[in-house]
Amino acid sequence: MSKPLTVIDLFSGCGGSALGFQQAGFIIKVAVDVNQNASESFKLNFPDAEVIASDISYVTGSDLLKAAGITNGKDVVIIACPPCQGFSTARRKSEGISDPRNTLIYEFLRLLEEIKPYAFVMENVPGLAKGIGKPIFLNILQRLRELGYYTVHGIVDTADYGVPQRRKRLVLLGTNDPKIRLTFPKQTNQDPNFIGRYLDSWNTVRGTIADLPSIRAGEKSENDKLHVSSNLAEINLKRMANTPHDGGGRLSWPEELILECHKKVNGYKDIYGRMKWDYPSPTITGGCVMISKGRFGHPEQDRAISLREAARLQTFPDSYIFAGNVGQIASQLGNAVPPLLAKRIADSLAQAIQESESFENLITKSREDVSMKGNFFQ
Repeated sequence: MSKPLTVIDLFSGCGGSALGFQQAGFIIKVAVDVNQNASESFKLNFPDAEVIASDISYVTGSDLLKAAGITNGKDVVIIACPPCQGFSTARRKSEGISDPRNTLIYEFLRLLEEIKPYAFVMENVPGLAKGIGKPIFLNILQRLRELGYYTVHGIVDTADYGVPQRRKRLVLLGTNDPKIRLTFPKQTNQDPNFIGRYLDSWNTVRGTIADLPSIRAGEKSENDKLHVSSNLAEINLKRMANTPHDGGGRLSWPEELILECHKKVNGYKDIYGRMKWDYPSPTITGGCVMISKGRFGHPEQDRAISLREAARLQTFPDSYIFAGNVGQIASQLGNAVPPLLAKRIADSLAQAIQESESFENLITKSREDVSMKGNFFQ
């Protein structure tokens, strides 16, 4: 790009998207999020940015432009990850449709219309585009066309882009510049068992967390306050001890350790399970430090993964600072866009802009050459 673009981050959380865009050369100027702890984390890592810890429905486009120190959106990229639980496929249809968080995606659309940014990136759950949220998504696409935006969208798996985690997300890219050919970033990694392509294998749990020191449930590493594991009751310690290493689950428990609710045929089979060493982790959620919330058991040690392990699986560097207690930080991590995925998207956007500028410069030079030749022969 000829000059760095300004980023305004909506529903910014602790800053996963912003970190990826910063690594790709964009300038992070403003962030908005209602969560106080997440906003504090953002401020700690982006001290030069204006962080607005407020309900976004009370924030105007003028407020954001003023905070960024600019008067219009011609050099602005908006990145946004509206709260998406209402569209999750894990929720019943009736619950999802009535979820009040669904309306927040229209706040993104409102601010887009008020700011008129050069480009935008929105990330959400796949259920918005192909599940109960599809009518809303189609309505948004129509409105974006009316506003003059050219868009592309698709569902990506973060593991295909180097993140050591299986996490499927909907990504929507848009620009009001017709010269830009928006494309998705090229896949960099693949399932090692997939035949027919020759990309690097998925990054794994082993390659991401195996170097961290061993700790027990309820312990904290002396040298890393985030390498802390939640306490486990005696019965849960026995359950973990009876869960086979490297991907084992609760189906291996003896009868006396099985909860009554787990004896149902349709019970969740991933809870109380261990991660696999040589495979990406499951999707990191706000419950990632609790073995009862998913397959969040350490591959070998009898505990849930630590905050540090969760942060690494989300591709946050160890230098990243988080504000809040264990539960609050876990929630921030679960809600975050993996910085590496954000960087891949930002790199792709920057490349599209650069190619557009190069083509425009070539056309301009050709016109100048033709003009000079015309003058020469006169």
